[in-house]
Amino acid sequence: MKIFSFFGSSSSGKTTIIANIISELSGSMKIGYIKNIPHDNISLDTEYKDTWKMENAGAYRIYGLAPSRTYSMVRKETSPDEIIEKENDVDIFIIEGFRAFEKSIKFLVLGSEDYLAIKHDYTITATNRTYEGESIKYPEEFQKIITILRAP
Repeated sequence: MKIFSFFGSSSSGKTTIIANIISELSGSMKIGYIKNIPHDNISLDTEYKDTWKMENAGAYRIYGLAPSRTYSMVRKETSPDEIIEKENDVDIFIIEGFRAFEKSIKFLVLGSEDYLAIKHDYTITATNRTYEGESIKYPEEFQKIITILRAP
């Protein structure tokens, strides 16, 4: 299984790029996505609906089962490694925001040049960014990113 991480400063374009990647590849690959959320202000369900109520009542593990989806939340800190180990039916994982995850091919989505000091394999710049160094220009060179993700 291949693992790719995308990191960069806020508003650099990470989520937009990842959503386009998933849209492009989802017909031919099973893609896992892990998002680093730096706060605990999240919920599985809409406020005051059933799973929200059970989460707020203190349930340790919560599942939401719909006809074509299953949602799960556990009240514990989990590492990307733990998730990836359990998901053996996924072709690639895309991780957003875990810049120190060593087992991944790292894409820096450049917003702030301060991030260039962080180890990465590729740099992506959105069209609204000016950067003189070597980078993949998004969206013009989007297919370069897809080629890297599809490579054996």
